[in-house]
Amino acid sequence: MLKFKLLLFFILTTRVVQAQTVITNPTIPQASEEVTFTVNSEGTSLEGYTGDVWIWTWLNENCTTGCDAPTNVNPATDAQSDALMTRSEANPDVYTITFVPVDFFNKPVEEITQIGLKLKSVDWADNKQTDTDLFVDFSDGSFDISLVNPSQSVLFVNSGEDIAIEVAGNRTADFQLFVNDLLIDSQIGISSYTYVLNVNQSSGSLPVRIEAIADGVTEVEEFTYIIRTETVNEPLPAGIKKGINYHTEMDKVTLALWAPNNQSAYLVSELSNWEVDLDYKMKRDGEIFWITLDNLTPGKEYPFQYLVDEQIYIAEPFADKVLDPDDQYIPESTYPDLIDYPEGARHTEWYFNRASVFQTNQEEYQWEVDDFEQPENGELVIYELLIRDYLGVDDRNYEGLIDTLNYIKSLGVNAIELMPVMEFNGNNSWGYNPAFMFAPDKFYGTKNNFKAFIDECHKNGIAVILDIAMNHQDAPSPFLLMDLNFNTFVPETDNKWFNQQAKHPFNVFFDMNHESIYTQELLDSINHYWLEEYKIDGYRFDLSKGFTQTNTGDNVGAWSGRDNSRIALLKRMADEIWSTHPDAYVILEHFADNSEETELANYGMMLWGNLHYAYSQLAMGYNDNANIDNAYHGTRGWNNPNLVSYMESHDEERLMYQLINNGNASGGYSTKNVNTALERMKAASALFYTIPGPKMLWQFGEFGYDVSINENGRTGEKPLLWNYLEDVNRERLLKTTSEIIKLRNTYEVFDTESVVFREDQKLFKEISLLSDPFISNPTNSSEMNVHVIANMDVVPKAFNTNFPHQGNWLHYFSGGDTLNVTSDVFSVFLQPGEFRIYTDVKLESPEAELINYSSPIAPELTDLSEIAEEGVSISWEDNSNIELSYSIYRKTDSEDFVEIDKVSADVTNFIDSEVLPNQQYTYRVSANNSYLSSVSNELVINTTSILSNDRGLSSDLNLYPNPSKDYLIIEFKQDQMIYDIKIFDSNGNSYSFDSEKISEGMKIITKYLPNNILFISFNINNTSYTKKIIVK
Repeated sequence: MLKFKLLLFFILTTRVVQAQTVITNPTIPQASEEVTFTVNSEGTSLEGYTGDVWIWTWLNENCTTGCDAPTNVNPATDAQSDALMTRSEANPDVYTITFVPVDFFNKPVEEITQIGLKLKSVDWADNKQTDTDLFVDFSDGSFDISLVNPSQSVLFVNSGEDIAIEVAGNRTADFQLFVNDLLIDSQIGISSYTYVLNVNQSSGSLPVRIEAIADGVTEVEEFTYIIRTETVNEPLPAGIKKGINYHTEMDKVTLALWAPNNQSAYLVSELSNWEVDLDYKMKRDGEIFWITLDNLTPGKEYPFQYLVDEQIYIAEPFADKVLDPDDQYIPESTYPDLIDYPEGARHTEWYFNRASVFQTNQEEYQWEVDDFEQPENGELVIYELLIRDYLGVDDRNYEGLIDTLNYIKSLGVNAIELMPVMEFNGNNSWGYNPAFMFAPDKFYGTKNNFKAFIDECHKNGIAVILDIAMNHQDAPSPFLLMDLNFNTFVPETDNKWFNQQAKHPFNVFFDMNHESIYTQELLDSINHYWLEEYKIDGYRFDLSKGFTQTNTGDNVGAWSGRDNSRIALLKRMADEIWSTHPDAYVILEHFADNSEETELANYGMMLWGNLHYAYSQLAMGYNDNANIDNAYHGTRGWNNPNLVSYMESHDEERLMYQLINNGNASGGYSTKNVNTALERMKAASALFYTIPGPKMLWQFGEFGYDVSINENGRTGEKPLLWNYLEDVNRERLLKTTSEIIKLRNTYEVFDTESVVFREDQKLFKEISLLSDPFISNPTNSSEMNVHVIANMDVVPKAFNTNFPHQGNWLHYFSGGDTLNVTSDVFSVFLQPGEFRIYTDVKLESPEAELINYSSPIAPELTDLSEIAEEGVSISWEDNSNIELSYSIYRKTDSEDFVEIDKVSADVTNFIDSEVLPNQQYTYRVSANNSYLSSVSNELVINTTSILSNDRGLSSDLNLYPNPSKDYLIIEFKQDQMIYDIKIFDSNGNSYSFDSEKISEGMKIITKYLPNNILFISFNINNTSYTKKIIVK
């Protein structure tokens, strides 16, 4: 029986890559015997950790159920002490543990052929762990050998060098060593084989084979060593740029790797059978390694890697498509026919598991919009979104996003800001951990689908802004790996792009050196690429305050202070962008000293303005730190509208969540009530979008998304709540937001430089937008002025407000209701959460009843009819959603309309029992709320004898109203006498009552009688009468 184990090994002389390893004692372990496992955690997240460490282990083969060790409990407790690792005194990053696998797993020996393991701190949430799964194979007790040395995955040697070979076995055997199929050495009757092989060849690649024979069974271990050769220096062909270069010949590609500090590079791909082949060693021209490939299959995708300095596997940093093992989780619907990650490109070290792709004769996207005119800075309404959390699992891609453009456009949005889409680690991410800056992440779709999305946006008048992280990069960025100390996982001191230590306190991942000409060239290339190749309209630069080499350590205040070197770096970058794309947006997430931001803004860059705290305080009804005038660039002393202010962003808590969890209350009014909170969101929006300058909203804020940012972890997936739009109150918030944005997008006054804020009345907010030049009697919308007021308190109040001028002002959200302002200081009474946008020119009204504090839609009176023994039935259509009550009015020939009763909201019928027969009555109904009443149409009815028959007792005797509420009148002739009046129920129970003589006859007071069907009896001129009455 002959079994082969192939291993291709290379050794490096300049920089050592050490992967985390597991060593077993014995070298060839059996599951039924005691085994000691030793793990070195250097170069992992666990390195330097001083707390307790546990092993997390599982059966990796031949297991169907119960594959986890019983000790796999997170967080670990004392009950898992059997899994507690022992830390080495000699090296605290080395850990050991000893156990018998069949006992540890409580499994039979035949089920334990291979285990996987990781080391971890008490809780996975600590992110202290060995980063790669390690595996240990177990022998079944039959004869076996294992190559102990060389132990590296790649072995390069110099001619004349010695190679120490060591092979362990689990029983006595005869060993033979072959080099290039020639027998070099034999040793018999030993269990462990050692030999020092001298490399006496001058060049080439030579296979090494060790055979061991015991009991008629032959076991084999193999590896290959490669003898180093000098890199050929040869000029780049003309026109070749860094990265992947396609030629006019469809079967030809030139690859050019930018590697200033490195000494050698090999192309590794299916062309070399995923082995290191001397035929694919790359030539060098200064800082560039290059190779030209021909005889390729046009249109075929070729995954490839570079082997740099004989040990570092990287993908091409300028590639526009990068594969990784997580691609298997991308749905076919998102990325059809995505090629599998090549098995030959898999390595033990996770950070080497990326493969770039080249493909000749690609299908070019055919752009439909080549001349998009993007909105001016000051006109931007930006919709920030994360594709992952914006669409359902099957639709979270560019095609799904295209399907939402009508919705986004209906908001009045004219720009979409996508959270980072450059190739990032994993799939489930915010995207701020990028590694390949020229490749769109495949989790959201293909390159051409991304282009189609941008094209569709432009067709709909929507600009596309990319959020980009250039303060830092994450492994496996090739620019990091090529000059990385793999022992400490810190960039080397001579790394051209990265700092060894971050220069500021908010850094994440690996901090970039923005003073390096290499970083600047890379940054400029990236910026130019997406603007040119994808026709995007600009960038939002994440953590732009980190673009500095001024070392402020952990001092956030010092970091936020004015930094002239940072200003110069950002101006240089912007100038480079604008040199080829003069209209491109340059937006900074900066939050620095205002003098620095002022200089950058006046230079033409836009900056994020975080007004979240102020607006959340307002919305919740608290006056501390609730001033909002800083949402206006003029308040900051900036010359131009380059302040992108926002109430919410991906980084802030959701306003609705804060309202319903932390809001203020008074009496029966509480901002924690969902519908109340939605109304206050409208008020906050009115105080936000009407302020001139670019504005941004975070996805779903337009309908009051109320799941906390910390749900499922800050950056974790959030529930999708499109179903909220089935709630009429959330839909009204959406429509209100859209109408306010429509206002600012339509009328010139919302670009004015004449803006007046009043912040002296705490929770009463007032914003005046004045025409320029100011006109107090405008005749058209271009001369219009706007006055916005809001009561953000939790109690109703009267406020003094300063309209820009006296005269008529029209309430935009209440159908243009007119307010005649008669003094410079004018008092208004507002309910809590009530806002009004006033204009001094009549505008087309928005949909009615979008806000609660506006004129309710008038009811439609539909029917008047007589009901025997009851009265006139009045019916109307309830057209309003914001009425608090209805008032019923009646008019006769002898008197004007009087309110005869009031009923609650949503009631649509009333019976007027206080009417007479053979009379004409006119009715109308009004819908009422705390702001205003709206009156219905009028209907007329002529009553007939049916009422008389119902309530009359004879031609000379009437009894009304019946039903009765407060009183009952017995009407009879003046010369008649009434006596012996009694009221009783069907059980004969009598009731006392008050009465009085009136001109019509006798008035019986019924309001104190029980609401019931009763009977009244009396005598008039010796005639007895009994009548059923209804007391209401």
